[in-house]
Amino acid sequence: MIKKQANRSLGTTSIPPVQQFLQAGRHCKIDISSALAHASIELSDLYKIDGRLSGEQFQRLLRYLIDQSKHPLFGLYSARFIQPDRFYILSQIGLHSTDLSQALKESMPLEKLVGDMGVTEIREHNDGIRMVWHCQYSHPQVIPHLIDNVLASWVNFARFLLEDNQAAPRSIQLQRDKPCQAEVKQYEQLFGCPVHFNQSDNAIVIDRELLSRRLPGGNLKRLSQLTISANLRLNNIGDVDDLELKTARVIRQLLPQGKIQREQIASHLHMAGRSLQRHLIKRGGSYQALLDQIRHEMADYWLTCSALSMDEIALQLGFSDARVFFRAYKLWTGHTPGFTRTKATDAVS
Repeated sequence: MIKKQANRSLGTTSIPPVQQFLQAGRHCKIDISSALAHASIELSDLYKIDGRLSGEQFQRLLRYLIDQSKHPLFGLYSARFIQPDRFYILSQIGLHSTDLSQALKESMPLEKLVGDMGVTEIREHNDGIRMVWHCQYSHPQVIPHLIDNVLASWVNFARFLLEDNQAAPRSIQLQRDKPCQAEVKQYEQLFGCPVHFNQSDNAIVIDRELLSRRLPGGNLKRLSQLTISANLRLNNIGDVDDLELKTARVIRQLLPQGKIQREQIASHLHMAGRSLQRHLIKRGGSYQALLDQIRHEMADYWLTCSALSMDEIALQLGFSDARVFFRAYKLWTGHTPGFTRTKATDAVS
């Protein structure tokens, strides 16, 4: 393992993980404007297409949020606010894999698309694998919180692919000292398995049985196409995407800000609203159809793979309140959000 140099660059990070930690900060009543100023981050930076922040900025932001939150498990707490954006590219790879093992192995080399916070290594053993995560950040206050968040992200990623919000690894291994029993219980509740402290690595131990579980949408031909596309993105982070993908990314970024109009989205793409609609129609879609698709996708994710309340989900999707969200969701699916959440729970009970 390469030793970190004190003054080396921390690389870059994409916007979704930044937004995730900021949302956790909001729920801890932190002044987000002050947090961004402390890290020299402009609000507009959070809404740039394919925007990325320097690792140094992100680490400064995390230090501020951790300090201001007064939450001993802020990194673990922030896992409640993992957004589908965080997994958007990786999830497409995963969803077209045949089983969880292939999904993880195909996704792992692409984690730089999310950011340069660390590197995941797979170590085989007789009963399955250990996914060991090496944190690349340097501040001792930040490292344990980032480790908690990333391991929780991988577990939630697997639950999302399996459509099973109760799926759990065999165990979690953490290098940090064992905290108080109340905090140990919080770890065990989130991960759904034993959590061991004072270990040699920070790792997720996954049984072979879970790894071999088939995924609903396995498609090797499509997987190959997606992998090629993802690697091109990896080599050219910041390159221009297809218009629909760019539009979808802006929508996802702006939804938590409240109701958004087509013209507002178009302005971020340096287009007129009518021009955006015309281009989307040529591709067989429309702005409203894309907005509904994204909201539906994000709603299903949070309903099945998070503990966010209906009110919290409604706000994250840009609805004024839960009642408006309920009506829209019933229009999309024919049933209520509560039915989807109950069905996901019953499927594993």
